[in-house]
Amino acid sequence: MRAKISMILMAVVTGWGLAGCVTSGDARESGAQMPVFGNARPGEPAPQVPGLDELPPQNLEAGTCATFFWSADDAHRFLAFENETEGFANIFVNGSAQGFYNPPRERNYVAGDSFRRSYVDPGRDLNIQISGQIGDPLPTGQRIERVVMRVNQPNGQILVIPMIGHYACRTRSQATG
Repeated sequence: MRAKISMILMAVVTGWGLAGCVTSGDARESGAQMPVFGNARPGEPAPQVPGLDELPPQNLEAGTCATFFWSADDAHRFLAFENETEGFANIFVNGSAQGFYNPPRERNYVAGDSFRRSYVDPGRDLNIQISGQIGDPLPTGQRIERVVMRVNQPNGQILVIPMIGHYACRTRSQATG
């Protein structure tokens, strides 16, 4: 009797587990699969520098657009900023702010598009990837959803940090008002 009850409970639990794997809604059919991260580890805070654990405030001049990224944990640390109009980025990683130059972006984002950035500098032993998906427009810009920053560490491991992203432009009227 006890074995029969255990088998029934196992079947119910397995059914619940399989039900959680079923997609609904507008799941897109594609051959794409989630990438495999052999050395990935859960996101951990970057090594702390006394008094500094995130980027300082960044300037966004009138007529420019930028992406802003914060850690998705309770601290919401400001970790990455890219001025897409002027072509530079600042990223707080491994305990310090790192600067990068990149080509200016010239077109708008479309909801549902992929977001990908690569910041690589062999001289500083830095390889940082930020990826996500462009979300719906907001009154103040556009949300960037499902954002993850992957940082290749000197020891070969990959630090994975879930983030929150936002794209915004500062108009000339916002600068004078």
